[in-house]
Amino acid sequence: MDAQGNPAEYGPAAGQPGLGQRQPGTPDFGQRRPAVNPLIVALWVLEAILLVSPFGVFTIAQESLNSGTEPQVMPVSYMWITFAPQILFAGLVGLLGLLFWHAAQWQRNRAKQLPPS
Repeated sequence: MDAQGNPAEYGPAAGQPGLGQRQPGTPDFGQRRPAVNPLIVALWVLEAILLVSPFGVFTIAQESLNSGTEPQVMPVSYMWITFAPQILFAGLVGLLGLLFWHAAQWQRNRAKQLPPS
């Protein structure tokens, strides 16, 4: 309030866009929110890798164990076979986590919508 009792305008004037808001009639370059969250896309790619890679690793390890090559390959093959189930389990847990996250986002967005009239 100023000395006369009128409200003081510290923010934008009435009818004027505030900080971070677009001026009317100006283009909105870079102001749009991406349609897809890049973090979620990266998590889906990681999940695909975690779910598919144990099968490929197990196949490669079995081929190297059955080929009868030098004994230095054997410990690496056994290590791959040992870690393949844990990688698959991590992929399944991540998949469930992403599905629950998407369900929560869907429910939150659905709750924001106005009920049909």
